[in-house]
Amino acid sequence: MKRIWSILALLVIVICGGIINDAQASVIINQEKTGKYNIYENMEILEDKEGNLTIEDVSSTTLSNQFTENKEGIPSYGYKSSVYWLRFEIDNHLSTDEYILEFPYAPHDSITLYEQNGTNKYIALNGGDLLPFSERDRKHRHVTFELIIPEKETSIYYVRIQSEGSLQLSVVLWDEEAFSEKSIKEYLLFGIYYGSTLVMVVYNIFLYSSLRLRSYLWYVLLIFAVSMTQLTLNGFAYQFLWPDFPWWNNRSIVFSIALSNMAGALFVNKFLNVQHYAKRWSRILHMLTTFNIAILVVLMLSYSLALHLVTLSTILFIPVVLTTTILCWKRGNKAARYLFFAWFILLLTSLVSYLSDAGTLPLNTFTRYASLIGSFIEMILFSLALADRVKIIQMEKENAERATLLLNEELEERVQKRTEELQKSTEKLVSMERSRRHLLSNISHDLGTPMTSIQGYVKAMLDGVIEPCDQTYLKIVHEKTIYIDRLIQDLHDLSRLDERQASFSLNKVSVQKFIQFLYQYKSDVTSKNLKFQFDHQLSLEKNEWVLFMDLNRMRQVMENLISNAVKYTKENGFIKIEVIEYEEFYRRHRHQEEIAVALDNIGNIHRNQSLVIGVHDNGIGIDAESLPYIFDRFYRADAEQYDTYRNAGLGLAITKEIIDHHNGMIWAESLESRGSSFYFTLPIYTGEMGENK
Repeated sequence: MKRIWSILALLVIVICGGIINDAQASVIINQEKTGKYNIYENMEILEDKEGNLTIEDVSSTTLSNQFTENKEGIPSYGYKSSVYWLRFEIDNHLSTDEYILEFPYAPHDSITLYEQNGTNKYIALNGGDLLPFSERDRKHRHVTFELIIPEKETSIYYVRIQSEGSLQLSVVLWDEEAFSEKSIKEYLLFGIYYGSTLVMVVYNIFLYSSLRLRSYLWYVLLIFAVSMTQLTLNGFAYQFLWPDFPWWNNRSIVFSIALSNMAGALFVNKFLNVQHYAKRWSRILHMLTTFNIAILVVLMLSYSLALHLVTLSTILFIPVVLTTTILCWKRGNKAARYLFFAWFILLLTSLVSYLSDAGTLPLNTFTRYASLIGSFIEMILFSLALADRVKIIQMEKENAERATLLLNEELEERVQKRTEELQKSTEKLVSMERSRRHLLSNISHDLGTPMTSIQGYVKAMLDGVIEPCDQTYLKIVHEKTIYIDRLIQDLHDLSRLDERQASFSLNKVSVQKFIQFLYQYKSDVTSKNLKFQFDHQLSLEKNEWVLFMDLNRMRQVMENLISNAVKYTKENGFIKIEVIEYEEFYRRHRHQEEIAVALDNIGNIHRNQSLVIGVHDNGIGIDAESLPYIFDRFYRADAEQYDTYRNAGLGLAITKEIIDHHNGMIWAESLESRGSSFYFTLPIYTGEMGENK
């Protein structure tokens, strides 16, 4: 009989339990799991689409069986206007009876906890961001309630949640110690995050004040806006900044997101100089900026409309910013690579957070704090981009300073060079003036001396001192007049040669014919009781080479050189004419430093394509001091002797001008008392010059 009564009593309990709660699961507090208990894993949910149900309605037997057990982790229903009711049991098997119930999503508008107090009687505890912060059950960033759960008892709780924003139905039960430890860790981590953002704000304000780059100002605004978004989402703004303004707290999330989008568009546009790299996308960014400013205005009038508009703005902002950074990167802006990855990570994590808020993605620790993680990574990458910009600016400054230094050095060098040139020009002008006076003096002397002689002889004839028909004196007078005539002619020729007005009749002359031309000066030498030598070692093939010359001008050159050689060579001496190929001449004389230097000066022009003609004598030679000046006008190594025309000092100057006009070069070597050698070069004709010049 006792056994039967026991069975009946058990059936009554089961039936009564079914009436009260349709076999709902319980959160069991025991030794196996202490500290934290996820209520959402063992709770039931009822959607109130009209929002008219009361605690009496949902706790009645009529609606009791309409609750559905949650089997999908943390429930997230996105942006809905429905009211949601939660029901759960807590079975306390421990001696501790003080616990904290946390709703770890700060932006909920209204949360009401119904705690059973007697049979079918409930006490309402209110929370949410529409309630002034001072009226909360506990002063915490999240909505929390203190629960007293008696030992060895089971308590039933109902929760009513309503929000214009995202509905995330996460509910967690903590014991006091675990909750305090968790809160300290969270506040520490968030403190590091917000401290970092504050440092970045101050640092970039300092950079802006130093560099005056507006992009740094927009970056400061962006950091501020993103930080405000995180402060609002995580409940810190309501706890510390505006605890007595629930109306503003409810709108601050939309405001912060719109401000972040606006600052982001301005920052990207200015920092990447999008106007230069992608002009069309710069205009789109300006439109996005204007759109978000309009959202800020709409927010003051309609929270719901502003919420939908800021969602649209964020959806548009993602592809626009990514496309813009890619284009700028592709078109040469290296700083865009940092911004691309920064925005990609931030926008991706923000999208994850949004989709989790909307209920598309499951809600967990990562999806809940994805935007926070993304914003922190974004700050790091943006800091790298800005550091790179500072580095570039420093490099540009250093390069500019280096360029300025080099320019100053170059200017100093130019000034010094110009000063030297002016000094040389001044010295040249002084030298020219001295040469002019010397020239006039020499001309007066070289003309005046024979004229004086002629006047003397003529006066002597007129006075009867000399017979008028005396051939000796007439011959002297005749020679003096020839001397004067040829001196005047040479002065005229030299003037025309200097001014490049002298006429040259350049024609093709074979090397063989030119050798015959040179050989004819044998009679001029032998007639002066001197030995004549002629040396050429050219092959028959080279005899067919062609020179391009004015033969009459070349006769003037040879007459000057031969006459000088004859004049300064003693009786029974020798004069030698030599014709040799340039390469062979260079090979023979390169060991002589003076000649090698002269040859190197003309080597680039004539090497392998020229002849060298030399006129040698074993006369008195030229002293080393006079040798560099022998081709100057009116220069005479023997200035005390001027009894012949060739001693006037113009012959070698005219010779040099003629050789220069033939694209050749002339130089001399001499040892005093051992003779002199005069060399000049003539290039081989290659068909590059015209028939006449």
